[in-house]
Amino acid sequence: MTIHRSFLKRIGCLVTCVLPADLLSAEAADTEDPSTLRADASRDGLTFLQVRRQVEDDLYLARVAASPDQVAQGYTVLLSEQDLYYAHPYDARLAWEDHLHTRKRDPQAILALLRAHAREVRPLCREAACSAAPVPALEGALTPLETVEVSTQEVRAALRQVTQDEPAAALQAPHNTQYYVQQALFQAMLDRLMQQLYQTEEQAQALLLKARCALLAQLQRWHRTTRAFHMIHVAPSFSPEQRQMLWRLTVGVPEVAVA
Repeated sequence: MTIHRSFLKRIGCLVTCVLPADLLSAEAADTEDPSTLRADASRDGLTFLQVRRQVEDDLYLARVAASPDQVAQGYTVLLSEQDLYYAHPYDARLAWEDHLHTRKRDPQAILALLRAHAREVRPLCREAACSAAPVPALEGALTPLETVEVSTQEVRAALRQVTQDEPAAALQAPHNTQYYVQQALFQAMLDRLMQQLYQTEEQAQALLLKARCALLAQLQRWHRTTRAFHMIHVAPSFSPEQRQMLWRLTVGVPEVAVA
C-alpha cells in the first residue's frame, strides 16, 4: 500500500520552492487599491515560497515573493497541503533547458513541470486518505455569529497564551492539535476586540464591543467543553499597507445547534 507523504516529509520547511502563481489570491485589496497578492508576489506565472511551519494537519504558514532572493522577506500566507502538491524545490538549473545554461526554459514549461509533479504526488495522498480513519468534525453548515480580522503575530501570541500551561505530552498528541489551534483563534479574536474596547471613547460602541466579547467568551467555553474541531473559519485578507496577510476569522455554531 502506498504511504502518504506530507509536504514536510517530501520537502520540508525553509526550503525555497517554486509554485504556480494562480494559487495566490487575485482579489484586490480594496476598491481604492487595485493591487493583489498574485500580482505583487509573482512573475511570469510563477511565485517562490518558503514554508515556515505547519499550523494544522492540512495547513501551513509560508512566505511568498516574486523572486527566490526575496522570499525570506516576502508576504505571509496560509497554504494547504493540496496547494503544496505543486511546490517543487527551486534550483537555478530549473530555469535552464541545458546544463551549460545556454537556453532559458520558458515559464510555461516550468508550469507544466509543476503540474506534472502535482499529478505524481496527489494520487498518493488520495490513496492514503481513503484508508485513513475519519476525523471527528462538526456536522452540517455553520451559522456565522462573529467575524474579526487579526494578524499572524496576534495568532502566534494567542497560541502561546493558550498552550503555556499545558503539559508537553498533551501538546504533542496529534488529536489535540486542531483543538489548541481553534482555542488560539478564539483567544486572538477576543484579544482584538478587547483592544478595540480599551481604545474606544464612545459609550454605545463600548457596550456593543462588550456584548461581542461576552458572546465570544461563551463560545470559547462551549468549544473547550465539547472539543468540537472547527468552529472558526479562516480566510486570508491581503493588506498591502502591512505587506502581509491578515486573517478574517469567522466563528459559528452548527445549524442544528441553533435550530
